[in-house]
Amino acid sequence: MSTVAHPLLDAAGPGWAGTETLAPVVALTTGMSDFLHKTATQELRPIVVSSEFSRMTQPMFQVLSAVQGHWVVRTRNDGFYDARTGVRIGAPAEALNPVSPTPENVHPLFVRAQVASTLQVVATVSTRHRVSRPVRLGGVAEAAVTLFTGAEPTAWGAVEPLLAPWDRDDLTERSRRRIPLDSHWVAVGAGERAVLATMQVGRTSQGLEETTRAWAAVPGVGSEAGAQATREARELLARAATVGLPLIGLAFAAIGAPDLARRATASPAPEPLALLIGPAGVRALGIDAKRWIDEVGGTTIGSPRLPGVLMPLGSVDGGGWERLNDVLATLDPRRLADLLEVAPHVRDQMITRQGAR
Repeated sequence: MSTVAHPLLDAAGPGWAGTETLAPVVALTTGMSDFLHKTATQELRPIVVSSEFSRMTQPMFQVLSAVQGHWVVRTRNDGFYDARTGVRIGAPAEALNPVSPTPENVHPLFVRAQVASTLQVVATVSTRHRVSRPVRLGGVAEAAVTLFTGAEPTAWGAVEPLLAPWDRDDLTERSRRRIPLDSHWVAVGAGERAVLATMQVGRTSQGLEETTRAWAAVPGVGSEAGAQATREARELLARAATVGLPLIGLAFAAIGAPDLARRATASPAPEPLALLIGPAGVRALGIDAKRWIDEVGGTTIGSPRLPGVLMPLGSVDGGGWERLNDVLATLDPRRLADLLEVAPHVRDQMITRQGAR
């Protein structure tokens, strides 16, 4: 049986290695990052076990998912459950073979009421950079943090806590040195609003592909907060359209923890607020942007010669999924599939969110 020698290793079995933590917030620390890396290099799937009250940071959850790992909750007196689905399991390794949740197999702690929740804007944008031109990464993350806080990110890095002052040139150079390996970075803003962005950078035959994910807490409650979330989601995608060669982006309204960390509990399905098809995406889809807008609505953005499309979808009150499905139904299925294949994180957002409905 293959295994990995690491201080965080607590258990192992065929094809997996596990670690357990009592931390209230499970973060992508240096030690945890090293554990996930070494586990993945040994072609093992990591399992992270935490308490029922723990939360997991978005960067940690993102990297854990990228290496096909699982988050499992050990309850105080009622066994384990899969933190993603809520399904009861007899042992952590059972999470590696997930089953569909049903009213009978979901642990009651997964559906418990939360003490505090807040409205969030959540966005994923895929951007292409031509290596034949000067490349400067981190532009979408910087635009997102600036939009939500009024200032550039304060810190960035590969692991938490983030300690280095924000520096796009340094980020770009470190990503370049890691090629052909992918790079994963995190940036945060300062201020009263919780704001976080992650950047994944990889080399493809078309150049560099940068996927940016952003989360921001929306202050206030009720219709005013909902209207603000809708405005900010559309403005974020409009700003993202000015960075590099944007392929596709999608922004949602979601309900989550005030600190943006993920809970091991069920949450309401998010609502799509806006869709961006950048110039590179328009070209890949083989559409005439202006004619398409006449058919389905939206506005052109960017260069008049090579325009992109910004499409409003629903609101926090609903309607976004139906509108998104109607818009995508007007596109060539094969070309759309090809576009989403080079923007897998946006594709996964569409699939995951629809599955959560």
